[in-house]
Amino acid sequence: MFHYKSIAQVDELFSMSSLNITYIPNFYSQEESIEMITKLSKCPFKQPIIKVSGKFYRPLRKSCSYGDMNLEYEYSGHCELPLPWNGTALKIKSDVEKKTGFEYNFVLLNFYESGHAKIGAHKDDKPSLDQSVDIATLSLGACRDMIFSKKGFK
Repeated sequence: MFHYKSIAQVDELFSMSSLNITYIPNFYSQEESIEMITKLSKCPFKQPIIKVSGKFYRPLRKSCSYGDMNLEYEYSGHCELPLPWNGTALKIKSDVEKKTGFEYNFVLLNFYESGHAKIGAHKDDKPSLDQSVDIATLSLGACRDMIFSKKGFK
């Protein structure tokens, strides 16, 4: 969800002096997560062509977005136009807003079919993102590592 704080259903809490991360374990119960995954699996996921380090390719992950209709999100040379909110995305949006105290207007769903698909290092500093609102990240399904790094450090 855009306007973000990190809310992730992962096994460990990550801590860094320059990051303000709020970890909420078991944001949804296992049953609720399975229900969300089942409903979200029907979303019209696509594999857009993106540009990374001057090269164009299709990532292994699939994506789909929902949000307010006056928005667009551009990343890696791809412009993501949101579909109108559906019931499942609106429920997640509402649940996250209650926990964070922020209002969100866009969600980018990433679907990873295997452990080989992932997002590489990136920054959520696009001019189109409201930097006064935090980013929420919600992971449903298999556990995945979320790695934070400080700019200029490996």
